[in-house]
Amino acid sequence: MWAALVRLRLLSLNCLFRPNAAVRLATLTRELRDAAVGELDVLCLQEVIWRPHVRLLRRALPGFPHVAARPLGLAVMGGLVLMSRWPIAGWRYETYRRRGRVTSPGLSDRLIRKGFQVAHLDVGGERAVVVNTHLLANYAGDWSPDSDYARREWDELHQLAGSLAAVEPGLPVVVAGDMNVPAGTWLYHDFLHATGLRDAFDGAREPTGRWDLGPEAPPQAIDHVLVGVPDGWRSTASARIVFREPVRLVSGELGHLSDHYGIEADLQWARESRP
Repeated sequence: MWAALVRLRLLSLNCLFRPNAAVRLATLTRELRDAAVGELDVLCLQEVIWRPHVRLLRRALPGFPHVAARPLGLAVMGGLVLMSRWPIAGWRYETYRRRGRVTSPGLSDRLIRKGFQVAHLDVGGERAVVVNTHLLANYAGDWSPDSDYARREWDELHQLAGSLAAVEPGLPVVVAGDMNVPAGTWLYHDFLHATGLRDAFDGAREPTGRWDLGPEAPPQAIDHVLVGVPDGWRSTASARIVFREPVRLVSGELGHLSDHYGIEADLQWARESRP
């Protein structure tokens, strides 16, 4: 006999740190208060670079009172912000050891100390682990094993997999964020194989953004929500792309919230009940 114990409705979005980030974030908060987006439990946000923008989010979204964001001077470490309706029992931040080269466009990844957050949420008396991450951008649009960017992404994924292996057994886990690794690539499959995670999308993936690096690197599905199912549990997951279309910004003009689309996922875990 199975009993439903944990449900998380999650949004993951790379918020694009420029231009006009404050305007777009204020518009995002308005959209999140719109019932059309659905009732969410957790926000996993990337590229929220400045601490004043975290304050903006907190003021505009009082329904998410529990916030994980690590200061880095005037900035936010890794640009990562996790907001939750459920209490955060504890969380930590880990910086990726291998990030962009000093002499490459990936230098910005090094400066903001890209990495991942591991948050333990108290979901109605049950514990669940949510990981919010943003990997090194692949500025070459080349994910072959010979690509320097791809090899660095592999190192980051390997580090993330090692951290996941250290999570207390028996806890539901979700990994969300801009992983900069397209669905279907060897990096994606190796990471799923190493961690046992599965994609919240069922079937073929669509691009998760509007960027285009040229005919050799069209838009890809590089944002992910990945679900871990511990032994003795089963899980259901569904996901959809949101914020695909332009909206009326709070400044009045028509524009997109980001160069990425969001992923909204409904995740449920159940474990065998014992008499």
